[in-house]
Amino acid sequence: MNWIQRMEKELSGLTQASPKELRVLLQGFELSPETLAPYIAEPHALPYGRTSLIRTEQAEAVVIHLPAGKETFIHDHGDAVGCMFLVEGTLTNRMFRLDLYGYPHLTGEVPVGECSYFYAPKNQIHQLANPGMARAVSFHIYMPAPAQARTYLPYEEVLDYVI
Repeated sequence: MNWIQRMEKELSGLTQASPKELRVLLQGFELSPETLAPYIAEPHALPYGRTSLIRTEQAEAVVIHLPAGKETFIHDHGDAVGCMFLVEGTLTNRMFRLDLYGYPHLTGEVPVGECSYFYAPKNQIHQLANPGMARAVSFHIYMPAPAQARTYLPYEEVLDYVI
């Protein structure tokens, strides 16, 4: 049984988990640049590469490749909670709150260093940015699998469409 099959088996035994419980699960696996190398995708339709290794109703496990200087869209994960492990590079996790009109406003930023864990609690709206000069590769696990996740445009970008 390879590590992906082992992870899928462990996830299938869970009905729900907190982000910290997902961290404990992740710590039981060898997540290194070498282990994830076959699953690191280049960006295509998105500003980052995304490879889903496991997707069930209960959970999703994903490898994200965010090139230098790029950022994800501002987004949430629906009803899912998540734990991420930064395998390579550096990231900034930007947190947002919606204003009365539904537009996201930056409320804080947290730098994430290589070999660090970070969390996505339920209802978090965030954006990952790679401020470094090299790629960032991270492993994400969500429970349940994200459904009805949304992306958000800042007010300034909406104005660009109107003007």
